[in-house]
Amino acid sequence: MMKNKRLLWEAPLGALRQAQGPSRRSPERSRGRTLTSPPLADWFTGEKLRNNKGSLLIISYLVIFVLLALGAAFIAMSVNESRIAERQRRTTLTLHIAEAGIERALYDLRQDFINDASSPSWADGNINGLAVGPNTASFYNTGYGSTSLNGGSYAVQLKNVSGISDAIWIRSTGTLGDVQQTIEVYAKIVSISPWNNAIFAGAGAAGAMVNGNVNIRGSVHILGTGLQSSDLVVDLGGTAEIIGNNYKDMAAALKAKVPALPTTTVSGETVETLSAVLRVKRGIIGLSGSATAGEANVTGNAYKETIDAAYVTDGYGGSQGVTNVHSDNGTSSAYDLGDTVSFPSLSDPYGGYSTYQGYLEANALVISSAADLAKLANITPASSTDFSFSNAKGSITKAGGNLTISGIVYLDNNGSLNMSKAGADKTITYTGSGVILAEGNVQINTDLVTNGNSSFPTNIVGVMTPNMIGFNEANIDVMGVFYAEGTVTAQKQTDIVGTIVSNYFNMGTNVPSVYQVPDVINHLPTGLIGQNATWVMKTVSWQKI
Repeated sequence: MMKNKRLLWEAPLGALRQAQGPSRRSPERSRGRTLTSPPLADWFTGEKLRNNKGSLLIISYLVIFVLLALGAAFIAMSVNESRIAERQRRTTLTLHIAEAGIERALYDLRQDFINDASSPSWADGNINGLAVGPNTASFYNTGYGSTSLNGGSYAVQLKNVSGISDAIWIRSTGTLGDVQQTIEVYAKIVSISPWNNAIFAGAGAAGAMVNGNVNIRGSVHILGTGLQSSDLVVDLGGTAEIIGNNYKDMAAALKAKVPALPTTTVSGETVETLSAVLRVKRGIIGLSGSATAGEANVTGNAYKETIDAAYVTDGYGGSQGVTNVHSDNGTSSAYDLGDTVSFPSLSDPYGGYSTYQGYLEANALVISSAADLAKLANITPASSTDFSFSNAKGSITKAGGNLTISGIVYLDNNGSLNMSKAGADKTITYTGSGVILAEGNVQINTDLVTNGNSSFPTNIVGVMTPNMIGFNEANIDVMGVFYAEGTVTAQKQTDIVGTIVSNYFNMGTNVPSVYQVPDVINHLPTGLIGQNATWVMKTVSWQKI
């Protein structure tokens, strides 16, 4: 019975091995020995399980599946990235549409000032023909109507700034389909007229363009185009102040003659301000001793001490340098007007004439006789120096200590203009609006002031010369606008109310003062050189909201 069971076991194994061919034990079989079948475990771990037929197909299926999965992932990623790219493209385009709205508003705001030369304003309910505003509490619509652009549109709103007439908020929202982008800008308009300063200086000469010990209240704009970047364009010491932002030390009698300054808010305080800015295109501002540009803020008074901005490309020097600069925008900003501004010259062509001086001569009351020129070279408050000259183009009359002027008066043949005191009497009071061009030099060594409170600059005289102007008498007050293509000299304690334009300034050591009157730009007399208004819109801040 046992034998039969063994045969039942061996037979199948024998048949199987016979079918498979020679086994690893074929040598034993050749010696006539009986092959005994391996245990069952050997069967499952042996040659049968090493048969890999069909595995390549399975692997191929796996690879194909993985590739299909990766391909689907890549397609999904590409589609998603395409959607993101398209969204980003639309977002960028929408931002550009919003910027177009900002640019349109800047254009209209600038044109509003250009087209209203007498009293430009963004608070009069009309901005370049648009009946809008004003409102300092919330934004108001410009009413541009249809603004289709690149398949989208923009909507622009404005908001006025309380107490500041030359600044405004602009908000523009661009829309393209379901995408919107909004930009908010704080912008200011800047008059780059030479006469919108206390001092405007041109090319300069060897040495500093503005030197000495001087008190300047108002904006200062210096080109310095004839200097090297390493030159001192300003060299001040003592108690000089290159630029102040208020009238705190102006004599009460003079202050009563000029308009009250506008106000602004500083740290919650309402203070008066000249909105003074310092601009120097080339050259170093030298500040030594107690000389400053602006002053440190002081709370509890009615004045703004710090200047609104300083744009000085070549920086600050002297023993104090940046330490004595007090500016709202710090001390690192470079000159910001590029090549937009140039010094006005009497040699420039104008109005079809080869020179501006030639234009003046052709359109002026021309005084050329030696006797008449002698009277203008010796003007005093005394009646003995009275005169009267006039025609359709201009007039100038003096009666005692009173002077009236209108139009353009031209002193030919190298004629000079000289004003001086008569004994203890040193005051000439004038009325009217006009300019005098003297081919020779100019000396003003007496008081030259307007008559009555709030009388300047509605009454204003402009004095021009291709040579020099001197203010060389102590303790005199002079009101007007003055142009010397050569040099302006102020050697003593003279208070000059208005604007001085020259290539070079010599301010001596006795602390003369120059006070800008912001309203001068709106009352420039006919014929004054460089009076064509040039307005520049400046973006003070820009943000996407």
